[in-house]
Amino acid sequence: MKWSQFNFLFYSKKIGYYLHNTRMLSLIKLDKESYDKLLKIRKNPDRAKFLLSETDYTYFVNAKVLVSEQEDSNYIEKMEYKKRKDSFASTSLGLVLCPTLACNFACPYCYEKKLPTNVMSEVVQSQLVNFINKYVGKCKSITLDWHGGEPLLAFETIKQIYSKFESESKLPISSSSMVSNGYLLNEDICSYLASKKLNYLQITIDGNKFTHNKTRVLKNGGSSFEKIVENIDMALELMPNCCIGVRTNIGLLNKDEYVDLYNELSERWKDKNCSIYHSFIVDNSYYSNCNKQCSQELSTKEKNDFMVNLAQNGIVKKKFIYPQRDCSLYTCTNNNSFVIDPLGYLYKCWADVGIHERSVGNLVNGITNYDIFSRFMVGSDKFADANCRKCTYLPICNGGCNLSRVRSLERKVPYNNCSIDSEGLTKYLETFLEMR
Repeated sequence: MKWSQFNFLFYSKKIGYYLHNTRMLSLIKLDKESYDKLLKIRKNPDRAKFLLSETDYTYFVNAKVLVSEQEDSNYIEKMEYKKRKDSFASTSLGLVLCPTLACNFACPYCYEKKLPTNVMSEVVQSQLVNFINKYVGKCKSITLDWHGGEPLLAFETIKQIYSKFESESKLPISSSSMVSNGYLLNEDICSYLASKKLNYLQITIDGNKFTHNKTRVLKNGGSSFEKIVENIDMALELMPNCCIGVRTNIGLLNKDEYVDLYNELSERWKDKNCSIYHSFIVDNSYYSNCNKQCSQELSTKEKNDFMVNLAQNGIVKKKFIYPQRDCSLYTCTNNNSFVIDPLGYLYKCWADVGIHERSVGNLVNGITNYDIFSRFMVGSDKFADANCRKCTYLPICNGGCNLSRVRSLERKVPYNNCSIDSEGLTKYLETFLEMR
């Protein structure tokens, strides 16, 4: 038997001696003597039977702390198989539709730079419907996500597309969402989207009024905070069946004010159909030339510390601070999901949209660039990363940005996709045990 690569053996002044196994999601409390024995076994697994009682040896084998020579690699292959199977098993056609790539904001961390500002023509709209109808028999429905640019700059185009879907599409819309900066919302738009049963509307508030107005700035230099907050108030009243997701993009400038912002917004929209959450700023432009992280991006340690702080302040619940298995699927790893720009080009990554040489095809001809398509599908996740496959945290890590691996393969740009490290995992487990 050998020491499993998924064992995390640690000592904490706060909670004592423990062994966490990221495959089994187990947390085993140890005394000092057992901890010392396991340290020796980690260094020399052949001593396990000599150092442990028969009962303890059997226990650690059953707990997958001690495993056969191929067991860890077999487990990784099974995880990978399930991920690949799910990637090709979707019965829904996922469409991220960009009716325009124009935007009224000039956010400094935005990956969409110098893109055309046209809207999707009626010719391309017809091509879109024809593309959808080719999936009859392969897919049962459509999941629709309006994106941009700022999609509400092309609101009339959105209405045209909905009308075409209703009259010509042979696949129903099972769910729909929109990513908007929220500035252009008004009563007519909210009423219309409610009539189309929009399920989810994501709007970003990037900090308190001062900080938000530095990062979510209008192209004319104007501020946007108060207008967006007022529009969310309105949308929550006029679209009660649509969840408003208020997102904060966390970076170095606003990480320390998020707890206060979260509490303020939670109180403002208490008992409303509203989800307040965060995401981390990442440098996810394919043509980025920086060899280091984006100037606003948090390090792995800073992200872990941020999450622990949220848990300690009651924002993250106890069950969510404990590590969980993660084999999430995204647009770029779902065989039947595409980002579609106003000219009808198809992409696998949201950050590639509008860059035609990064497209995988178009609405008329379907997939034509299998180099990019296959690289995203099977060559960009954590299972395609040699370092990830050897990592203790593989089962509980989401693998990070797929585009960063593609960028590294094709342009040799260094990356760090690690979402957790030993210090962070220790803090997560300490916090979990300390929380009530």
